[in-house]
Amino acid sequence: ASSIIAPSDNWGNVAALAFTASLAQRMGETTLVGKLLGAPVTAMALTFVLSSVGWIPTYFESALSWKTLLPPGGSTASSFLQSVSLTLATPLLLLGTSIRGTALRQCGALLGSFVIASFGTLAGATLAFAIGLRPALMAALPHGDGVKIAAALLAKNIGGGLNYMAVATCLAASPESIAAGLCVDNVMALGYFPTVSMLASKYGDVGDGDTLDDTVESIGESNDSSPVEALSHAFTVAAVLTALGQFVNSMVQGKSGPGINLSLPITTLLAVLFSTYYPPNIFLSPTTANNKEESKSNNIAKAGETLGTSLLYLFFATAGAPGWRLKESIQQSFPAIASFLIVLYGIHGSVLWGAKKLVDRFAKEDGAWKDVVVPQRLLIASSAAIGGPATAAALGQSFRWKSLLTPSLLVGNVGYAVATFIGLLFYGIFR
Repeated sequence: ASSIIAPSDNWGNVAALAFTASLAQRMGETTLVGKLLGAPVTAMALTFVLSSVGWIPTYFESALSWKTLLPPGGSTASSFLQSVSLTLATPLLLLGTSIRGTALRQCGALLGSFVIASFGTLAGATLAFAIGLRPALMAALPHGDGVKIAAALLAKNIGGGLNYMAVATCLAASPESIAAGLCVDNVMALGYFPTVSMLASKYGDVGDGDTLDDTVESIGESNDSSPVEALSHAFTVAAVLTALGQFVNSMVQGKSGPGINLSLPITTLLAVLFSTYYPPNIFLSPTTANNKEESKSNNIAKAGETLGTSLLYLFFATAGAPGWRLKESIQQSFPAIASFLIVLYGIHGSVLWGAKKLVDRFAKEDGAWKDVVVPQRLLIASSAAIGGPATAAALGQSFRWKSLLTPSLLVGNVGYAVATFIGLLFYGIFR
């Protein structure tokens, strides 16, 4: 065997991948390389090295050879773990998503800012194809995955990594293409996030933020269930929603014939509907309402976020398991994907800048649009679209924009809820 852990050693592969996912999270917080790459790409890079570079000396018939830790080319266990982790992470991370009532009202003007930011991302992807980057992507990525990865990157830069993986998996993109798109996107983000932070440093908070800051601290802190019970309930809901999504997809495929695997988008829709409309204060509900208060996320939603995030890191670890199989794909596709993302980011920023200029010029001084294009809200909205709710909240926390903490999380969750469908629609138009 060319590796210490054989391809047939299922639990050995699972243990190594789980350890890598945990190590990547720690490195993402404590090391310079981890902070630059981000924990997801760090997890991919670690498994790439462990399955590609022989660094463990062994002797066979008096001859020295170097073995990798993980099997080159991946294993059955890593493929299974990849499928299961993403499939369950999708509904788990959406348990705290609500797109009506209190949630939308708390978003306030920031929801308008986020719509502008999302439109900027969509306009950037569309313009990139209009100026002729589609053929370059098709030629650069293996298996004709150019439009698939473009659609996944569009979804990621409206929602987050969850949406990227959902679109890529739904469209059956190859592991090489998925890894290439994610790596290039993270490299491009190394320029985006410092720029946003530099711009944000010029501004103070847009309000006192007392009420909203209290709200963000209360999310997930309801004592209606124990941590163990909440984790169990969250897993149960995710499993049921996944099973329903698979069932509905099989019914659709049975009537229309084989086609795109819609199980993840269907599960996404079911999770959003469940989180939004399932009554609070009853068995398995991710929301709680006290007396006349409107519902808010409870411990089950918080447990879903915790468990879903852990599974998502595990997924990123499995994405690097094929090892050297990914090298050629990343090198070949880097110029095309980078060009696509440069246009996407450039138009995204231009739309935000243009919206502010237009409103400043034509809108009334006391009009609602003035609040939408306040620089702090535009920067938070941009960060929520490009980086996700956690990134947006971190930006607000860094500069003490307390009034935007809760809205930043909520609009980021709206991005999670809609981005997968926008990405699939884009693919349907441009494939």
